[in-house]
Amino acid sequence: MEPRAQRPGESAPQYILITQCLQNDLFLNLDCQLCLPESAASKLLLDSENGTGFRTEGHRRVLSAGQIRHSPLARFLQATVGSRTRGHGDGVLHLINIRDWHVPGEAYDLERRQYGAHCEANTWGAEYVDGLAELLDPPPRDDGWGGRLRVHHLTSNTLFDFQHSSGGRPEPRQPSRLATLLDGLLADGREETTHVVVLGVLTDIKIQLLLTGIRSRYNVRQLVVSDALTASRTLERHLSALDFCERVLRAEVMTGLAELARFLGSRPDDDRRLTRGGEAEFTGYASYIQDKEGILSYEDARLRDYRIQTSERLRRAQRTVRFASTFLLGLGAGLLLIALALSVVQVVWPGRVTWQTPAIIGTLGAGQIVTLFFTRPVRSVRDALAEETIYRMILESRSLKVALARFHVTTADALRRHEDSGRQLKSLERQLKVLEQIDAADFERLKGLGVTPRAGRG
Repeated sequence: MEPRAQRPGESAPQYILITQCLQNDLFLNLDCQLCLPESAASKLLLDSENGTGFRTEGHRRVLSAGQIRHSPLARFLQATVGSRTRGHGDGVLHLINIRDWHVPGEAYDLERRQYGAHCEANTWGAEYVDGLAELLDPPPRDDGWGGRLRVHHLTSNTLFDFQHSSGGRPEPRQPSRLATLLDGLLADGREETTHVVVLGVLTDIKIQLLLTGIRSRYNVRQLVVSDALTASRTLERHLSALDFCERVLRAEVMTGLAELARFLGSRPDDDRRLTRGGEAEFTGYASYIQDKEGILSYEDARLRDYRIQTSERLRRAQRTVRFASTFLLGLGAGLLLIALALSVVQVVWPGRVTWQTPAIIGTLGAGQIVTLFFTRPVRSVRDALAEETIYRMILESRSLKVALARFHVTTADALRRHEDSGRQLKSLERQLKVLEQIDAADFERLKGLGVTPRAGRG
């Protein structure tokens, strides 16, 4: 994106780069619960082209000066912040570095219980990532590097950086340092012309909350979050957060580092080392969230269909059993009353009941008819009820297994576009084999119930 030319009478262009939690605890401290896994940390701190990995010493990751210098994050900072210190770039760039910074208190205790100890004030873990301090905190100059760069260092002890806290509970009525700073930078109509970029970690927590605060407080038109220079503890969380930022917060998700630098008024074309970020790009997974939502809704829809199909049959079976039971109980009670009445008549008026023998015979005959027409159907209905229950359990089990299988074969890694078509084909074959095994197991269970597909049946 080329910088827009300044119009007559228009104020000088302004750019804001906000970095979030670029600290040792989040990238290098393996003892920290919030430390990124190697796959996520390497996305920002390692050059994917040289194939080297992190070296560990004790419980810390260690990076050489050369590794830091060639990392995607350092290259981008050199092309933006570094170029401004050398007097290049359009307009003024405001670099706002936000760090988690916790001192003992009620607010920190709440976070510590949930996320573990992290970024404690005046510790190595709370400092900027080793090797990046010169880019995030360049030596100050009174002229602001020719009026092209302003550096602001902010600390935050709450999850939401727009909240102020003095160590206890957040104080919503008192503005935070970030809110005060942005209120000044975006005043006088600058909301519509200022370009704002956010990068750092964690995408699903701090980045998402920061962008929510910016969008809710300011009418910033040019709001961008970097895909290549943000990360979370899992790829799924990272993608879900970016999807929320794009669809709900209307923030643009930008992947290319050169494009991102140009968006901030820099000219990185002279620096060929500024390459695209990591291999995993949000644009390549744009449909991932929708696909996963479709899978879950598919499972819910199939399960509802199964329940609708079986519930009515179960209700009819229950009504039949209830009717048969009520009828038999009523008939039995009636016959007992008739027998009792006949016994009383026989005692009171001996010999006057001449139809006693036919009545008894008729009662026995009726009992045989009832037994013939109701006992066997009731037993059959009960058997059918048991089979329907088992059938429903099998269908529900199948819907769950299919949903789980679909969930695992459509993870973010499985949905990646592979350049090796043979590898992708083998992956698809394995996935189909798993689904076929599920089908075979379910049909075997159905055969045990006598439910077998007939030949030629549609």
